[in-house]
Amino acid sequence: MLRSLEMSATVFGVVLGLSALGAAAGALTAPALASRFGPGPMMLAALAVTPLTQLPLLLASPGLGWQITIGAAIFLQLACAGAAGSTQRSIRQIVTKAAMQARMQSVSTWLTAGARPVAALLAGALGTCIGVQPALTAGALLLLIPLIVLARSPIRSLRQMPDPPDAPVPSPPAARTLPPAVPSPARTNDTRPGRALRGDAP
Repeated sequence: MLRSLEMSATVFGVVLGLSALGAAAGALTAPALASRFGPGPMMLAALAVTPLTQLPLLLASPGLGWQITIGAAIFLQLACAGAAGSTQRSIRQIVTKAAMQARMQSVSTWLTAGARPVAALLAGALGTCIGVQPALTAGALLLLIPLIVLARSPIRSLRQMPDPPDAPVPSPPAARTLPPAVPSPARTNDTRPGRALRGDAP
């Protein structure tokens, strides 16, 4: 953007700011979109639009018109990512039992965040070896993989958010076994002769 498309630092910052706004807009509108169209079709549509938003970056040339187009495309791309990402995270949290929530979230975060440095190194190496334009084209094609995976999964037809797993029915508390009561000896009048002869009260 800065070298080939001759963007100024200000325009570059505005374009990156639009990406953040797009992600926020997608996450905020995701519940309404999932309720209207269904979580599965909504995520499928979002993943189908995402590769198309790379086309302006591949076809652009210097100029204000292309700068606006790229900004709008990046906004739309991150909006789709925010809508699909927040929806799939919600589905994972719903179907995961409470005792496994922390483990599920930690594994997901490790896989996504841990892959970013590796992907950045591979993208830099690819851009150095074959050029920026072919590397961007390869990146756009790689965005088709999530679409293909989701299209081949049962989630594509999910029309409403799934129900949470049934909580285990707690077993009734075991009856407390009390020790058998020991009967106390009955009190009887002391009829020993010695007490009666001394005139003691019974």
